[in-house]
Amino acid sequence: MQSGNIQRILANLWILATVAISATLTACDNSDNSPKTPTITVYAAASLSNALDEINATYQQKYASTVNTSYASSGTLAKQIQNHAPADVFLSADTAWVDALAKQSHLLADGQKNLLANRLVLITPKDNPATIGIGTDGFFDPKQFDGKLCIGNPDSVPAGKYAKQALTYLGVWDKLADKLVQTENVRSALNFVNRGECQLGVVYRTDAAVADNVKIVATFDKDSHQPIVYPLAIVQQANSDTASVHQYYEFLQSDDAQRIYQKYGFEVLP
Repeated sequence: MQSGNIQRILANLWILATVAISATLTACDNSDNSPKTPTITVYAAASLSNALDEINATYQQKYASTVNTSYASSGTLAKQIQNHAPADVFLSADTAWVDALAKQSHLLADGQKNLLANRLVLITPKDNPATIGIGTDGFFDPKQFDGKLCIGNPDSVPAGKYAKQALTYLGVWDKLADKLVQTENVRSALNFVNRGECQLGVVYRTDAAVADNVKIVATFDKDSHQPIVYPLAIVQQANSDTASVHQYYEFLQSDDAQRIYQKYGFEVLP
């Protein structure tokens, strides 16, 4: 092969290699500089799952953001936040857990609000209801009840704590010791009743509204337990996208969000 042809071939190969390297560097540069989708992590009480899923879907569509949600009992979530879990926002079903986190400086002082209220109810399966006499206030004679009563664990589940308070107020708590099934969160208690594995359960009114096979047999008097309040709080996180977190915090209080809370039976606090 003539030396001129060889030189032309080498020159062409050099041009192709240069173009390829330039394209690769341009692609990397564009990737590094592309706008990142804001991501927010919210820890929320299990009883909020239906409403919050719908709110998050609306928020993500409106603001092109990603919201990751962890649902569990408020006590479980609060303990995870105490151990520096990567939460940006906390929605509890009990003010006590938020108060504890605030005292330990886990929350922003100007990022807390009592958002919602709820009611405590006694439920039974529709297809296998409890046959004992139950008062409209939730009172019944434990001696006439042979089934199981499901509640959240009073030590970590706010609904369970309120249930214990209400049943103590009615004078029947101590008589139910051998009939109680304590669950890890209020939705677990709901599901036991919904499947007919417990003949009675104490849950929130909003929980009963989303189950197919339960009916409310009594609503506990508000005076029988502490007020059921859902506080909203921003978690103190050094690595958070502060603007996005505050935007999400405000959206949870917006008219759009309030309509969804009310759709699922929550009372929106002023």
